[in-house]
Amino acid sequence: MLVLGASGFVGARLTERLVSEYGARVRVFVRAPMRAAVIARLPIDIVAGDALDRQAVSAAAEGCSVLFNCVKGKGADPDTRRAVDADAAGVVVEAARHSGARVVHVSTMAVYDRPADGEFDETSPPARRGDAYTDGKMDGERLALDLGRRYGVPVAVIQPSVVYGPGAGVYGTEIIQELTTSRVPLVDGGAGICNAVYIDDVVSALLMAAVSDRAAGERLLISGSEYPTWRDFFGAFERMIGAERTVSLTRAEAHGLWRRSRRRPSLLAELWRAVRDDHQLRRRLLATREGRLVRQIARTAVPPVWRSGLRVSAGAECADLPAAGPQPPLVPMRPWVIDYMALRARVRCTKARELLGYRPAIDFVTGMQRTESWARWAGLIPCAADAAASDSR
Repeated sequence: MLVLGASGFVGARLTERLVSEYGARVRVFVRAPMRAAVIARLPIDIVAGDALDRQAVSAAAEGCSVLFNCVKGKGADPDTRRAVDADAAGVVVEAARHSGARVVHVSTMAVYDRPADGEFDETSPPARRGDAYTDGKMDGERLALDLGRRYGVPVAVIQPSVVYGPGAGVYGTEIIQELTTSRVPLVDGGAGICNAVYIDDVVSALLMAAVSDRAAGERLLISGSEYPTWRDFFGAFERMIGAERTVSLTRAEAHGLWRRSRRRPSLLAELWRAVRDDHQLRRRLLATREGRLVRQIARTAVPPVWRSGLRVSAGAECADLPAAGPQPPLVPMRPWVIDYMALRARVRCTKARELLGYRPAIDFVTGMQRTESWARWAGLIPCAADAAASDSR
């Protein structure tokens, strides 16, 4: 077995289960071995290389019966990320052609143009959003399937929904960090459907696809057995950190927040923001002769409704927020993410159930309990004993 992208969230858990549950001989292909610490303890062969390097991937694939393509483009350059998500798919299929292996390619449900409500499946139309990740994944799965048909290589494309669980980045560590330091918008109060799926259910689907002849040439959506909303999803993380940090915005308000965040800040706006958010600086300035004069003018010349509005923190014009005290910054979301989170469409996994026998095994409550245990172990949130000790001081 060859796992490409084994240092990532899905690839690392796949590698662990291949070794621990099946005793498989596993070779992993990673760009930076120092990032593969989570799997370095396992009895595996580690090969360092670039997933776009045809010779390196082909050499790593020798003697392997299945190639799991779990690579994901990273870094600041969108063109580089897209190249990894799209072009590396062709490199992997060509390597499988020479080694006589089959390919299990990891994509995403985000490639579909989901309806506002109802259900969607693999027959739904594609959605090209201009986002490097979504468009790269869409091109990558198409290339993998096209080359698979041309070369006679069995290729199965697995399309997970929102993958969470121990070790998650985007839907785990990053959410905890954002909620710890910021406020996060929930479009329409988070009423959109999250379509969450626990990591082990995704890995089980990958393992099933690796041994199923019926999966060859198919795209297969994978999701959980329940349909939690974004309110449910982020609420679980809020409970972990013990703080309410989400803010309900309409879709129009969320788009407005994004547009304002793209504007180049002015000197006066930045000065005002510094004075507003720094209590000590504000007290020192208002204690000066000029500061007292400004305060007196404000009391007599500025309407009361304006004065109360000036006390509200940035972003509060979009939401019903308390005016007392400074608030953590409200994080703007990219336009396509806003629209994505507003949708209430649910994944239909009929095809995976029929072709693979896929049945999600982990319910949402259990999955979040495991995620919280991991987050406390990893130091992302304080342990209960530490929190209690802090409260007692």
